[in-house]
Order: sequence, then structure tokens, then C-alpha cells
Amino acid sequence: MGATEQHARDQNTELARVVATHRQALLRFALRRLDDHSVSEDVVAETFVVAWRHFDAIPEPDQELFWLYGIARRVLSNTMRGRQRSLRLEMRLALEREHGGNAPRYTEEDGRQLTEALAALRPEERELIQLAYWEGLTYREMGLVLGCSEKAAGIRISRARQHLRLLVNKTSPPASITPLPTQETL
Repeated sequence: MGATEQHARDQNTELARVVATHRQALLRFALRRLDDHSVSEDVVAETFVVAWRHFDAIPEPDQELFWLYGIARRVLSNTMRGRQRSLRLEMRLALEREHGGNAPRYTEEDGRQLTEALAALRPEERELIQLAYWEGLTYREMGLVLGCSEKAAGIRISRARQHLRLLVNKTSPPASITPLPTQETL
């Protein structure tokens, strides 16, 4: 075995030790910020990919977790920016579909506030809002998607709307908010 092969083997062994030692701490770090297990796992995986690329810069064992936290913070930041871009795009496309390109003009601030409010919803609530407004599903259709009755879907979307209204009104002055449609207008 050549020196290069031995170095690669040693580096892989060391990386395996770092992953085994710090994976759970990084997962908890991501979960506290994202509250989404699947995305948190992706953040941890991406953190270790970046760490592997820069493995020659790894600090001493007593400092490596902090080094990994720094990498994870940047990965999280990129993930959050990507989520925000995705939500803005989905919102814009939904408005265009709903209004045939004649969507009402909202300020960029209105869009930012709504995006923040949507991001603050629990994932189940956000999904309900998306099913109702972006996919245009009826309560019956939402019930089929969610595996519940039409009435239960109606109750859930009503609660999600109330929570969204509270979040939007909390983040913006009332004069700049266009009210969300009521249940009767759906």
C-alpha cells in the first residue's frame, strides 16, 4: 500500500470518527432551528460533505464540534434562503394561476410578511394552506389527501387560516394587509 492510499485510509477513518462523535449534536443543532427532521438530516449530511472537502483544516478534537457548528450554520443559512426563495416563487405562481396573470399588486413588504408568516406555521398548517389556496382543493378533496373527513378538513383549514391571520397581523400594520378570504368565499 502506497503512502497516498494510507493517507486516504487514515483520513476516512478519522472522518468516520468525527461523524460518529458529532452527528447527534449536529442533528439536534439543526432540529432546533428547522423543526423538520428530514431537512435537518440533509443539513447534517451536507455539513459532513463540506467538512470532508476541508478536512485538512479540521482543528484538534476538543475544537472540532465548534468548527462543525460553523459549517452547519452556513449550510442552514443556505437552506433557509432556498426555502424562502421557494415559498416566494410558489406564492407568486399560485397568484398568477389563480388570477390568470392579473394578480393583485402587493408590495414586496406584503410578500415578505406573508412568506414569514407561512414559514412560521407548523408544517401541517402550511400544507393545508397550500392545498386550499395553491392547489385550489375543496374540503372534500383535502379530506381525501389528508385521510380524514370533509368536515375534519374544513375544521383544520379554518384553524390554519386563523393562525396565519394572527401571524400576518402580528408582523404588519393592519392598513397594509389585504384580508385572507373567509371560509364562505372558498
